[in-house]
Amino acid sequence: MVMERVVNVIGSATQRGPADATDIALLVSTNSQQEINSWDRSKITDSLVREATLDPITAEEIALAVEDRIDASNLMTVTTAIIREMVDLELLDRGLTMAHRRHSNLGLPMWDVEQIITNANKENSNTTHNPESVNLTIAETILKEFALRRVFTDDVAEAHLTGDVHLHDLGFIIRPYCGGHSLEYIKKFGLNLPNITSVSKPAKHAEVLIGHMVKMASALQAHYAGAVGWEAVNLFFAPYLVGKTEEELDQLAQMLIFEFNQLAGARGSQVVFTDFNLYYNVPRHFADTMAIGPGGEYTGKTYKEYEPEAQAFLKAMFNVYLRGDATGKTFVFPKPLLHVNEDLFRTEGWQEFMDQACLVASRQG
Repeated sequence: MVMERVVNVIGSATQRGPADATDIALLVSTNSQQEINSWDRSKITDSLVREATLDPITAEEIALAVEDRIDASNLMTVTTAIIREMVDLELLDRGLTMAHRRHSNLGLPMWDVEQIITNANKENSNTTHNPESVNLTIAETILKEFALRRVFTDDVAEAHLTGDVHLHDLGFIIRPYCGGHSLEYIKKFGLNLPNITSVSKPAKHAEVLIGHMVKMASALQAHYAGAVGWEAVNLFFAPYLVGKTEEELDQLAQMLIFEFNQLAGARGSQVVFTDFNLYYNVPRHFADTMAIGPGGEYTGKTYKEYEPEAQAFLKAMFNVYLRGDATGKTFVFPKPLLHVNEDLFRTEGWQEFMDQACLVASRQG
């Protein structure tokens, strides 16, 4: 049928061809510009062909049915959101479930948003209830829907929804899970990140290197669902530690661990999830590697030659882990991952150190 009266349609940014992500985020077409168009059934047809991949004949039939619904409702103004809901109902009535999945909106009911704002999300124990965690929960919920509809197959999505399996970190589907990183890059090139407004030269002192490492971890967290891992931390710090006293090493170890443990500016205002890979003996794949030292310069020595400094710093770090924080509580992050291989048991002092490591594990977990 032909619409027998004038109906105004309030459109959204996504209804006007290729959408600009900024316009979508700002909601400029619905809230700022208030763009109002006259009724045009062909836009429904075009949308169904483009988004739901329907054939033009079926799309036109559905568009006509929606037009009849709107005409019968006596509404003078409708939003594109209402039109989309009517289209989705028609798709379901016709058994076009796959087309419905492709065409339907991702979103949250007003009630759900209110509950997220007023009640803490207990899914992640590292996140407290605050405005940032509210934003994270809303964003994750949308991306979880997206993942189940567009990334995973129907049987996998169904298994997750019924509890047969659990898809971990589903709300971070657009990111890799974890990443391993090396201090060598920061030592060589300094700090130059796209989301900060200054550039730092390579560190000349251990304290500055810790600062660079912490800032890099904070930036990297935005790109991963899980942990930001660091390789051979005690070994790569070793060229900066020559001549340091036991007390100085203890202070540096405290600074390194406390800074990472208190880096609570990650997604949802949680502490950045970090791992430290640690070695008592220099592994064979690093033994003949030329060491990078202060100022990003090669020292002329191999990392094997810095084994005493690496061991001393590792012991200092485990002493800090053993003591815990100011209240004796365990440092949850950065997690120490101690690498044990056959060469360790041929390295002088291994038994004393392993006793220390086992004490940390038994006391602090």
